[in-house]
Amino acid sequence: MYRRLGLAFAAVLLLAVSAFRLPADDGVFQRIVKSLVSFYGTSLPEKAYLHLDRPFYASGETVWFKAYVVEADSHRPDTLSKVLYVDLLSPRQRVVAQRTLRLSGGLAHGDLALPDTLATGTYRLRAYTSLDAQRQPGLLLYPGPGHRPNCCPTRPRPGGERPHRPAVFPEGGNLVEELESEVGFKAVDGQGHGVALQGTVLDEQGQPVASLNTRHGGMGSFRLTPAPGQRYRAVVVLPGGGKAEYPLPTSQPTGYTLHVSETADDFVVVLRRRMAAGAAPAGPALLMAQVRGSVAFAAQAPLTGTAPITAMLPKAKFVPGLAHITLFDEQGTAQCERLVFVPNPPGIRLTLAPDKPSYATREAVRLKLTATDAAGQPVAGAFSVAVSAPSSAFADGPTIASHLLLSSDLAGPVEDPGYYFREPQTPEIRQALNDLLLTQGWRRFVWKELLAGQLPSREFALEQGLSVSGQVLTAAGTPAGGRQVAYLQTNPTREAQMQTDASGRFLFRGLDGLDTTHVMLRAPSKKGEEALRIRLPAPPPAQAQPNALLAATAFSTALGEYARRSAQQQAQARSAKLSQGKTIALEEVSVRGARPRVVADGAMRPYSNANAVVLQVKDDVVNDSKTLIQYLAGRVAGVVVTGSTVNIRQASTLQNQSGGSFLIEPLFLIDGAIVSGEAFAAYPLKEIQTIDVMNQSAAGLFGSQAYGGVIAAYSRQGKDGPAKDPKAAFVGSRGGFLSFQMPGYYRAREFYAPRYEAAAPVQGPDPRLSTLYWLPEVRTDARGQAQLSFFAADAVGTFQATAEGVTTQGTPMRGTATFVVRKALAK
Repeated sequence: MYRRLGLAFAAVLLLAVSAFRLPADDGVFQRIVKSLVSFYGTSLPEKAYLHLDRPFYASGETVWFKAYVVEADSHRPDTLSKVLYVDLLSPRQRVVAQRTLRLSGGLAHGDLALPDTLATGTYRLRAYTSLDAQRQPGLLLYPGPGHRPNCCPTRPRPGGERPHRPAVFPEGGNLVEELESEVGFKAVDGQGHGVALQGTVLDEQGQPVASLNTRHGGMGSFRLTPAPGQRYRAVVVLPGGGKAEYPLPTSQPTGYTLHVSETADDFVVVLRRRMAAGAAPAGPALLMAQVRGSVAFAAQAPLTGTAPITAMLPKAKFVPGLAHITLFDEQGTAQCERLVFVPNPPGIRLTLAPDKPSYATREAVRLKLTATDAAGQPVAGAFSVAVSAPSSAFADGPTIASHLLLSSDLAGPVEDPGYYFREPQTPEIRQALNDLLLTQGWRRFVWKELLAGQLPSREFALEQGLSVSGQVLTAAGTPAGGRQVAYLQTNPTREAQMQTDASGRFLFRGLDGLDTTHVMLRAPSKKGEEALRIRLPAPPPAQAQPNALLAATAFSTALGEYARRSAQQQAQARSAKLSQGKTIALEEVSVRGARPRVVADGAMRPYSNANAVVLQVKDDVVNDSKTLIQYLAGRVAGVVVTGSTVNIRQASTLQNQSGGSFLIEPLFLIDGAIVSGEAFAAYPLKEIQTIDVMNQSAAGLFGSQAYGGVIAAYSRQGKDGPAKDPKAAFVGSRGGFLSFQMPGYYRAREFYAPRYEAAAPVQGPDPRLSTLYWLPEVRTDARGQAQLSFFAADAVGTFQATAEGVTTQGTPMRGTATFVVRKALAK
């Protein structure tokens, strides 16, 4: 069912000179196209985007989200992957919560309840499948009730620290002597955010040859014609008033240049080449333009001198997104590259229309959603709708269009991605977008590697259901092929075995329908061999900084008001829950209980010291090859170890019907999870920090299954705290053993949206102050429409409805509408 192997190709020739011609069938062009096909057919890249109900949250609130996973080349949502992971990362880039979602047609929705103990900061949501890893831009968490309202995160003040070197990027790739080039540059502070600079480009004699001034996001460009043998430097004035000098790249004596400008209908490409004196004429160069593997233009032309050759590339022949324009020499080596952006056609629209401009509190609100294509015809698609209080401070945040068409195909984060999609598209916005594409490179592949046959390998198996996959490696890190891997899970108990393939990989399928369960993997080593290692797929690396931090002056007022509203909302929600149904007032009571015991390993225990004998495993056992059962032998009075079995005297003997006695195995636990006696006996000691042994008295805590006593081991990684990331590499993988929690599919909650009927009595306070409405599943009908209705709450003011989604043909769409809620007049 790997069906993404086709490549759309249409040779487009609308040229300003007659020098261009169709590519000759000489193998160079065919090799390039074949490499593109192989890349998308082998790597099967995907993109993931999360639509959130609002841009920032307070601790104690809930994040509602809709996930859209699309094929990276076509943007169609019918993806091969059926499992999506959504992680919440703390400001220190630790996973503090995770959701595992079942994808249906590339779609899923869920929610994250934020603990009220989360610290203030910028958290990050990332969504990814096993095939591709994309990250959602930053999620700003504002302090909830009880926190100081002025402790919000701020961008470092410009001038407070020396910015990084204003990185310089000659258009096409290189500066060539005596050939004019457009040069892009970007100035950032220590946090990676653009800063405003101005300065001058000087030659070796100190003469100014160009001036530079940043525009949006600390980016800008200037024109430069390098003189032979000259070196250039930029002298800039820093935001704090100081000065700094930065050298420009050295120009080359020979080479190619490529310059792209645009008109309303075309991309205008100008090519030049400077050859060494007396050099023999070279073969024709190849100019090719493609968008995510779809070739829109390809033609050959000789470049034998510095005289420019111009090509007109009609925009109508490009699909929306980032177009990759490349100039290849006669050998098929990429010499110049340039990115340009192709927006959605103007006619593509997603509109939201409320039936009234304003409503009274608790009045019914009706919205009509309409999706049309470039020709104004209705289109089918999947959408999600959120209605919340608007915030101008985050108006330029990410959207589904900015992510799929722009950010996801660029290297590194894009600051204020929504800015480039503002309507109307002014010359200033188009210039800022040009600066961005001059300074930020395409991220999916490198031509040199691709044409050399170095295709990206898929680290682990495609997930079309819950599964456990990984790789077994030797102690030296080489693949261990043909090795046995044992799988054991609890709740319910399941055991399986399989052999690794030649690359050491394994895959246990058929885990759908499970709740979160404890899983252990074991790969025994051969006699005399060092312990093997088990590797699980690693999650995508966390980006160091979010994309959308704003200066404190830009959002302090908005977040201060938001914190106040959040505190009010949560107080009303608690009050509403208490008022639902009957309540009974109790006299003062005293409740006593035993606090869960915590020992040196930091793990929480439901029993006290009197219940257990505790063995502390010393830290010097890291290189010990003993197993748990070998360590237990002879260490605890009353514990008898015979071969691979363990019995606890006075807790494990029962009589049978004939009067004889037989032994009952104790209950075995590792990090609180029940495991089989065989798995417990083989568990490596080096993984364990403490072992608790309890006799039959433990049956009061663990039930009849503990009639033979309990032996509970706690690993060095089993401390109470944030859940382990089940996709992390080498988690607990020592001695050929791996232990982790395998999450089941998350069951999304339903957004609370009360209905107020005219004849019904007035209910308690409505706690919806931030998000009035969230509907993650909206489908358009044959007319391209969908009808939505909900009731306003007690909150008054302006609210914004935002719809996002993607059509069945892969077009990302977004629409907004605003309306006002006013206080209802007393009857």
